[in-house]
Amino acid sequence: MSYTIAEAADATGLNKKTLLRAIKSGKINGTKDERGEWLIEPDELHHVFPLVARRNVDGDTGPPYDEADVEALGAQIEALLRQAGARLRQQLDDVRRHRDAMAYSDEASSS
Repeated sequence: MSYTIAEAADATGLNKKTLLRAIKSGKINGTKDERGEWLIEPDELHHVFPLVARRNVDGDTGPPYDEADVEALGAQIEALLRQAGARLRQQLDDVRRHRDAMAYSDEASSS
């Protein structure tokens, strides 16, 4: 999920103008969406500008992501892993069927 300029500024602790200059100078890549707003991929951004801890309402720094973000990401990862497992099981079944068909074909031709 891409950052907007405001989200990227919040994630890095930098000014939005600083990020726009970085895009225009080619230091980081950004793309404009259909509304003309800049979007930056998080890995692209944090390759150049590190993620900073966000401040909570008391002014203390806490983890950069809250518990709900972590749980949502965990659910996405779990779903992707389930899909990957299902695809691998299907591929394995296909390979086994192909192997069995080839073995049957070899037996039939040698008889």
